[in-house]
Order: sequence, then structure tokens, then C-alpha cells
Amino acid sequence: MLTNNNVDNTTIVETLAKSFFKRSLSDLNSGYINNMTWEMQDKFLYKTIYSPLFKKYPGSPTFSRQFFKKLIELLEPEHEVHDDIYGYLCSVMDSEADQFNYCHYLIDNSLDNIVTIKETKNMVLNGTTGLRTWEAAFMLSDWALCNQDIFTNKSILELGSGVGFTGITIVKHCNVKSLVMTDFHDEVLETIHKNIHMNFSVSQDQQNNDLVVSKNRKKDIGVMKLDWNDTENLRHNLIPDVIIGADIVYDPSIFQPLINIFEVFHKRNNNVEIYIACVIRNSDTFNGFLKTLDISNFKHKELSVQRNVHIRWDENLPSWSLLRINKETFN
Repeated sequence: MLTNNNVDNTTIVETLAKSFFKRSLSDLNSGYINNMTWEMQDKFLYKTIYSPLFKKYPGSPTFSRQFFKKLIELLEPEHEVHDDIYGYLCSVMDSEADQFNYCHYLIDNSLDNIVTIKETKNMVLNGTTGLRTWEAAFMLSDWALCNQDIFTNKSILELGSGVGFTGITIVKHCNVKSLVMTDFHDEVLETIHKNIHMNFSVSQDQQNNDLVVSKNRKKDIGVMKLDWNDTENLRHNLIPDVIIGADIVYDPSIFQPLINIFEVFHKRNNNVEIYIACVIRNSDTFNGFLKTLDISNFKHKELSVQRNVHIRWDENLPSWSLLRINKETFN
């Protein structure tokens, strides 16, 4: 429990604001609430619901109701409750849960460093699993920020990008030359494009057949439809230095098409580096992927991953893996 004796008011306001953005109730305890004067409540509101980011991209009304109801419950015995806290709770009480919400992810646990993603919490929506951020994407993103040299001045291709969290995070924090996010589902691609525009000051978009490139300073951020079963029509000028993917080996039926994609890009660039992050839900499926890699003469090496360095992800996952894949033998 934190008290007046060991935590200053600014830290308390910051901690509660971070807790709100992280969609966590864990920091709503009496140690914080005992100190939450009206003035501190006011500062909290301006760091959260009245912040320009949240006003433009409001978060889940379901979680907001939970958080503010709990906040009021804890505040009322201790302090006068800010009128705007009551007012905001009333405003979201009748809000229906939407299929899509804006989620605000803190990088380095900083309120000044947030990646905002429009996504769903449904496992499957409109026939795809790609409209939410899965845990392997957080793990891969955290690892990437710990290993930025791998991406420096490189052309990156992301397979199965989903709503774009990993690609957007890498572009924001790594000095890449370009990054192209890909998927096959049209609604997923449209959502990626919207998320790019939310997170970057894009000077212009350039449409080139199946590829849309957004210009952000000196970096090109691309969105492209990619069918793993159609390698013949892959654009010839797409030659990545690094290929990444999160949670893309969950179905045995896609193993060979995925490896065919690896083959195409390896032929274009013998030095291409491939990194795949997986949450292992079925060990037989995962081992089947490793066997298919071996049959195709691709080598794999499991990489060590530090946990929760820059991005929060579930440390209690039962089984997960980050693979480096190559045609060459590893040292």
C-alpha cells in the first residue's frame, strides 16, 4: 500500500492515469485513493479523458464504466468527488459495447509514448482473427525494441500484420528504411491503414496497384494485400532485408504456403532475416511447423527474450517461442 509518506502526488496521478490507459484496475487501492484530493482528481481527468488523444480516440466504454465506478466507490469515503468524474460515468453508462474500440498502449510505461490501435477484443470477427492484437505481437514488438540494430536502415516485411501494432511500433521506434504490413483480409488491411494515420503525421499516400505507401518523414510505411498461395504474382520490387510475423503458424494448412513465401524472398535476397513469434497453443501444430521448415531446408534457432522491457505482455503464457529462420547453418 502506498501512502503520503513514500509517494508524491504527481506520481499518484501519473500511476492512476497509466492504469486507466492500460485498462487495469490493479492500482485502484486505498493507498492511492487516500491522497486523491479534488485538485489531484482534476489533474487525473486532464491526463485521461480530457487529454487530446482520448478525446479524439475514446477507449472502451465497458472498461471506462468499470474504472470510474470503482474510482468513485473508493473516493467517496475519503474525499469530495470531482463533478466531472460523476459526469463522465453518466455519459458512458448507457454506451453500448462496440465491436471496435480504441486501445492506447504505453511504450516504456510512458504517457508521452503511446501507440493507439483501433481493434476488437473478439477472437473472430467478420471471418478473420486479424482484427485484434494478439499476445505474440506484444512479445515480438518488445523484443524488436530491445534489438533495434536488426532493423536499422532495413526494409522490413511483416506477414499477417493484423491491425498493425507490431509494424507501427517498429516504425515509431526503430530507424527502418521502410516497412510493409501485409494481410489477406480486406477489412484488416483497411484497419491497418486507419491505424497508421492515427499514429503518424502522414504527408501523403501513394497507391501503386496492390500497395499503398504512406510517407512519414524519411520512412515509407506500406500496406499490401498478400496471398501466400499466390507467389507468382508477388511484386518483383519487394525485396525485404527482414521478415517478421506474430502468431502466423497456428494452422497446419498454411505451413507450406508460408514457407513458399520464405523461399521466394530468400531467392531475392540470400541474406534475408526471418523472425517469427508464436504463442504455442498446440505443441503438435508448432512441432509440425518446425518439421516442415526442416523438410524445406530452412534452419531455425530459438531466441531468448527478456520480458516486459518496453511493452507489457503476459509473462504467464504457458508456452511461447521466438524463432530466427534462415537457410544457413547458425553458429
